[in-house]
Amino acid sequence: MFPWLEALVNQYANQHQQHRLHHAHLLYGEQGTGKRALAQSLCEALLCEKSVNMQPCGHCKGCKLNQAGTHPDLMVISDEGSSIGVDAIRAIGDFIVHSAQQGGAKCVIVPNAQRMTVAASNALLKTLEEPNNACYIWLLAPSTANLPATILSRCAKQQVNVVVEPRVLGWLQEHAGEALKYEFSGMYQSQPLLLRHWQENDELEKIQALYQTVYNEQMNTDEQKLVDILTQNSQYIAIFRLFISQYLLHKSYQGLAFDALERCNAQLKQFSEHLVQTPGINMTLALSQLLRVLKQELA
Repeated sequence: MFPWLEALVNQYANQHQQHRLHHAHLLYGEQGTGKRALAQSLCEALLCEKSVNMQPCGHCKGCKLNQAGTHPDLMVISDEGSSIGVDAIRAIGDFIVHSAQQGGAKCVIVPNAQRMTVAASNALLKTLEEPNNACYIWLLAPSTANLPATILSRCAKQQVNVVVEPRVLGWLQEHAGEALKYEFSGMYQSQPLLLRHWQENDELEKIQALYQTVYNEQMNTDEQKLVDILTQNSQYIAIFRLFISQYLLHKSYQGLAFDALERCNAQLKQFSEHLVQTPGINMTLALSQLLRVLKQELA
């Protein structure tokens, strides 16, 4: 278990020992904080025949089935695609209504629960309103913002965040040491698994290039090179926008006029909205317009 999650595991262990573990949970927090790893570990403990303090033994039949990815009493909903449909959520109701095949608990994990359609949310609500004994549902999401209030009201909510302290830095040094050499890494140390993911997937240089465009080159960059990076992965656009937002905040502290800051933020917002709302958008043109305004206002 990741060191920053140990306190949460102990918290859930205490609830379980006191028979106060809720049947529905929402784990929310930024990407790379370990929400899915936490849910997976807790489910493995609940399905373990010899679990102690919510720690799976690793040797019983339940643990072996989990290790093989074939435990019949664990369901993980696929979050591939842009949405989670009603059929996938209805399958949860069908799953938990039957007795556990291994005679213990039944567990469900729903990654990216914010992607549920309205119909899917309504189907889940019906399931949450009729809880079964020893059935546990874990919803994962970046925040509570895009989930219906009716769902939120029926879940025990827990934010999963990472306080950057020596144990976390030690973990990063061991598992994402290469990432720590890059200038942008300080912005993401509270998302350690994301830094490790970028390192393992050879993405560090591309993200560093986005950072340098904003902080070192101050928008004076090879636009085609930038377009080539941004069009590879929609996540890069979000990272680029974050770098610009943080840079504008930094410039405001240095005395950037409020009206200039407002024009920059308005242009950044317009750029973001166009990317979402305009199919087949000309990325080169949209980016050129954004950079032109930013350079003009920041000059």
